[in-house]
Amino acid sequence: MKIARVLMIAVVAVFLAGCNDDQLPPTAKYAVVKGVVVDAATSSPIANATVTVDSAIVTHTGSDGSFSVSNVPSGSVDYAVVADGYRNFNDTITVEPSATASVTVKLSH
Repeated sequence: MKIARVLMIAVVAVFLAGCNDDQLPPTAKYAVVKGVVVDAATSSPIANATVTVDSAIVTHTGSDGSFSVSNVPSGSVDYAVVADGYRNFNDTITVEPSATASVTVKLSH
């Protein structure tokens, strides 16, 4: 029983040693993407639109149509916006490390 306990502790220690942050890019490699989603015809803000950045980071617009996504890897970034009653929107922007990229998305019916 004592040997099994020692082996289990060794296995857990090896597993935890492999769980470090060395695989993550430094925070200076990240950016922020913020913007507003509006109706193309009226310029009215579109609330509760779904904004997806790099196919992995998802947020929704507020009542004023605004959104903000942090921890976006810098470089070329794909983003998509979907809202009920509107055509889907897809685009690509380039974001610089430690910077904030601003976009205005105009959705059409």
